[in-house]
Amino acid sequence: MMKNISINLTSFHDYDIRGIYPTEINEEFYYHLGKALALYIKKSPIAVGHDNRLSSPSLTKSLIKGITDSGVDVVFLGMISTEMHYFASGRYNFEANVIVSASHNPPEYNGAKIVKKGVIPIYSQYGFPEIKKLIVKPLPKAKKSGKISQKNIFSSWINHALSFIDLKKIKKLKIVVDAGNGMAGPSWMEMKKRLPVKIIPLYLEPDGNFPHHIADPLKNENLKDLISAVKTHHADLGIALDGDADRIFFIDETGTKLNGSVTTAILTDYFAKKYPGYYLYSAICSRVVPETIKKYHRTPLRTRVGHTFIKEAMKKTNGIFAGEHSGHYYFKKNYRADSSLIAGLTMLQILSLENVPLSVLRKRFEIYPSSGEINFKVKDRNQAVKAILKTFKNQANSVDDLDGYSFWFANWWFNARLSKTEPLLRINIEADNIKILEEQKKIILNFLYKIGAKKV
Repeated sequence: MMKNISINLTSFHDYDIRGIYPTEINEEFYYHLGKALALYIKKSPIAVGHDNRLSSPSLTKSLIKGITDSGVDVVFLGMISTEMHYFASGRYNFEANVIVSASHNPPEYNGAKIVKKGVIPIYSQYGFPEIKKLIVKPLPKAKKSGKISQKNIFSSWINHALSFIDLKKIKKLKIVVDAGNGMAGPSWMEMKKRLPVKIIPLYLEPDGNFPHHIADPLKNENLKDLISAVKTHHADLGIALDGDADRIFFIDETGTKLNGSVTTAILTDYFAKKYPGYYLYSAICSRVVPETIKKYHRTPLRTRVGHTFIKEAMKKTNGIFAGEHSGHYYFKKNYRADSSLIAGLTMLQILSLENVPLSVLRKRFEIYPSSGEINFKVKDRNQAVKAILKTFKNQANSVDDLDGYSFWFANWWFNARLSKTEPLLRINIEADNIKILEEQKKIILNFLYKIGAKKV
């Protein structure tokens, strides 16, 4: 009897596969992942692409060999972004798509995002349990190996993204784009040729060393160069992109960052004016988002945080648009998938049509002061959440457990939840005015410090 293969399964997370190379994930892991995925899908072809991380080509090669050794054909998409990965799944209906990528993580990480035909995510609650069982088994080689073909989807992707805007109505704006040497760069290089705007490039060339800063715009230290460039060049807009191009943040002409809730409200306002239907937003978005949706008599739907849950909800409701506080934006006409490029182009369209600076436009939607996401490390995250629930549930007007716990009061609310991608407890607070926000923030933080939480 053959023994099971020794594979570290801790790299399987809620949404994707992610770990440090080569200690947590390596070529052997990807070879067996390929075999397990092929046996799980059982049909050809599976499309495979990778990002610009230094370890991605060798991991991709092993993944493809695992798939083809199992008798399943592979369409190799080359070096692509995650938004292109989703586009390929929606447009070409491959049986499954895999991108070897670790999103915005530091260079030493790598991982994989997998979707089935129709951009249906494979994750902890769908597909991963079966794949984890298969990956540790000594699966035999197929009698006939699968074939490998190649497909370049870049031009189709660019044309698809541009179909979301009217180029004739785009004004001659000046923008700064910082791709952080990640995978958003090539698309924005192409936009320099296709858009009637002046694009000042920052780090658009993919480089797996990420020599200037980590491509993670959630962290303000990674925005310093962009903010400086916006001010120096007197630009109308700054665009910050993450490593695999599925996340975007905007900087107004004063050098001030928009949070994801305000951006969600601005984009929602644009689409809701034109299209009836469902509009979705994640559990930690500002109250201004559902208020914006209701203003146009559209239907709001609050969802759990994370692309897997939002894509499922968009499919179920045939939703028009969805946004997350974390900078992910989803579009019905983009196969319900998130795209930083489409969000960026849409913002250019909005600024052109509104004909006001972003610093003015944003004020329409910055109604409620908020804390932003505050992260804590605690010894026992589950116990910490239980302590929060026990302390605040009787004080609140209502409590819901859609994602973590949200506590609703007359003039403020807060959410406490566990991160799905990091060992952190996350807190978000919003109030009717800054005085209430600061008072309640102090109370919550002091409580967390008392139970041993450390702010990070």
